[in-house]
Amino acid sequence: MLGIPFLSKYLKDIVQIQAVSDTVDRLNYYVTSYLLAFFAFAISCKQYFGSPIQCWTPKEFSGAWDRYTENYCFIASSYHIPIEDEIPTAIESRSDQISYYRWVPIVLALQAVMFYLPNYLWNALQSHTAINPAGFLDEAGRVKRSHGKDRDREIETLANYFLESVSIFKSPNSALKSTKARSGRNAVFLYLFIKALYVLNLVAQIWVVDKFLGGKFITWGMANVQNILMANELDDGTVFPRVVLCDFQVRRLAQLHRYTVQCVIMMNMINEKVYLFLYIWFMVLFIFTTVNFFYYCSMLLLPFMRHRMLLIGSDHHDSRGKGLAKYRARFVKECAMPDGVLLLQFVREHVGGRIAFELTSKIMALYTNDGMSSFKTYSDSSIEHDKMPLSGSEKSTPPRFFSNGGPNAPPYDQADTLRIRHSDEGSKRNAVSPTDV
Repeated sequence: MLGIPFLSKYLKDIVQIQAVSDTVDRLNYYVTSYLLAFFAFAISCKQYFGSPIQCWTPKEFSGAWDRYTENYCFIASSYHIPIEDEIPTAIESRSDQISYYRWVPIVLALQAVMFYLPNYLWNALQSHTAINPAGFLDEAGRVKRSHGKDRDREIETLANYFLESVSIFKSPNSALKSTKARSGRNAVFLYLFIKALYVLNLVAQIWVVDKFLGGKFITWGMANVQNILMANELDDGTVFPRVVLCDFQVRRLAQLHRYTVQCVIMMNMINEKVYLFLYIWFMVLFIFTTVNFFYYCSMLLLPFMRHRMLLIGSDHHDSRGKGLAKYRARFVKECAMPDGVLLLQFVREHVGGRIAFELTSKIMALYTNDGMSSFKTYSDSSIEHDKMPLSGSEKSTPPRFFSNGGPNAPPYDQADTLRIRHSDEGSKRNAVSPTDV
């Protein structure tokens, strides 16, 4: 790409929409990265292959001297003095130096890379989590492309895949708390860390741009937003002046001659519009990203929010009464750990709400149908069973859903496993591996 060579490879090969992300993530790593890279490209074309500056030179200057003056004033520090003010006689008093415009394309390109880094880190680490979201979403994509009986079969296969995946999670009451991969929270903590990086990145970006523009970006942006709302003219003279002055010396006959010329920086018209747009975009994106971060924190870390999300996302009306309700609550507590809820949220974002609804309903149906038989048998052994809390061994492990596919969960300690008596009808059901479809 002209001006900044690595931008073409960055845009073509690196910045791509990833499945394991939500809308706000894509606004950060994809949309914002593309916007910044495009602005860097456009400004670099004007700066390096156009006429970024034009100066009004003395009459005695020839064409070569004119080009020298413009090139020198572009790479040297110029300064801005309002047209109604007099130029200070002392050179030291001309201190309002303006030199940032030479670095605008480079800074914008670096900003684009910074917006992509959290997503790069997430893609590098998420495949090492217990739930492997990318692989699960690949299977979910097959459901979206199927119809009729094939769709029902894919939904059931995916539901068994989900139950096999989350069956490796430990109960919160389990004594085996040393294995982080089996905690059911490692993917959630990683994802929330990435969300926090997006928020911190926006704060850092606003701070860096403010320092880059001489500490005036925030106040200048607020003033111009007010001007837009009140239909006033933009303030174009403080941060992005169109007319600047430049001092330089010329050696003639062993003597130095100082010249002060007036120059027009036409690219500052582009810079002004770009940074005003970025100011509004960063502020809006910061609000969305912060709200999104706290939403995911509450949804994934608070048990009652996870329970509510699963009930909303499934057909939870059933006539089997209190026993079913207990199994649903137990499913949320022990089987649908935060990582499992996050996985269902990715399905909703990537494949759609309807498929997520069907999948969640099928998961709940498989869980409750396979567990109710043992629940009824066990409850008949004691009249007071409904009043007694579950023992430690009962709380440790949810029912297993065996199939000839899906991720194979490590065996549990036999002393810490709740045995389930499957009904004859339930035991005959053949689950299909995601890889067999």
